[in-house]
Amino acid sequence: MRRLAIGLCVWTAAAVTLSVTGNNAFGQPAQPAQPPAASAEPAPPADLPAEPPAAALPPSSEATAAEVAGAKTPTDSVKLKGEKRWEDIAVLPRRYTLKAKRVEIAPTYFFTLNNPLIRQHAVGGQINFFLSEALWLGVEGQYYFPQQSNDALGTYFLTGAQDKVLPAVNKNIWSAMLDFGYVPAYGKFALFNRAVVHWEGYVSLGVGAFMSQVIPVRPSDPSFQNISAIFNVAVGSRLFLTKWLALNAFLKLYGYPDTFEPVANASYNRDTAGACKDFYTGLKSGTPEFENAYASCRKANGSTTLSLDVVFGLGLSFFLPPKFEYKQAR
Repeated sequence: MRRLAIGLCVWTAAAVTLSVTGNNAFGQPAQPAQPPAASAEPAPPADLPAEPPAAALPPSSEATAAEVAGAKTPTDSVKLKGEKRWEDIAVLPRRYTLKAKRVEIAPTYFFTLNNPLIRQHAVGGQINFFLSEALWLGVEGQYYFPQQSNDALGTYFLTGAQDKVLPAVNKNIWSAMLDFGYVPAYGKFALFNRAVVHWEGYVSLGVGAFMSQVIPVRPSDPSFQNISAIFNVAVGSRLFLTKWLALNAFLKLYGYPDTFEPVANASYNRDTAGACKDFYTGLKSGTPEFENAYASCRKANGSTTLSLDVVFGLGLSFFLPPKFEYKQAR
């Protein structure tokens, strides 16, 4: 039993000795302590003391306005045609040009449309003074030249060759009229979606005088002239190219009484015993006085009818003075 107790004590002491680490064995000198190995990462710096918070300042009006101006709205993301513009929103523009108290000078050209026997061409002009934006008074004048004539170089005889008859016809010489006009419509339209063009429509009435001349059926017969009253009714439109220039297009109806030679009655001739014998009294055949008497006889016995000519014309309108000022109502 004593041996068993001694063995247990020995084994216990050996186990305690082996379990203790870092102790030198008995009989070895004490080793100095090794410093810990340096770490590869630097040690974090020590935390600095926090600064005291600054006193809060009240926002200024400039800062508030800048903040509001810089704020984005839902419409900022809307793009039209790839651009940040509102091209489909336009302010209603003012009247493009003002005409009140201004003068319009318009050179014109027109030709007849409805006369199957002769076509008249005319060049002339109009001078209008605008009493307001819609009313004007003016004068117009034209000089005519026929497309066909019956002289040596004329082609009027071809009408008889084609129609197997050569009716009486007159050519106009000149006309002059006093006009009154009114503008009932004014508007604008988009030209190819690139420019806004302003236009106006007008109607006018005019009265005046004109002169015409007979184109004799037989070239050997003398011609005579007529002077009588004339009226016109017109509709037209001005297309404004600038604030002082416009393109003018119109349709006009001219009405006038015209006297034609007595073609159907062959008795009005140079025979001193014929229907014109009263005009030849005391005159010798072949003299200029006799020819004038013959022309007077034909004119006195001619047929007078109301002639209506429909014409189409173009012109340019120049407004003077070229500049004007808009005036407010107040």
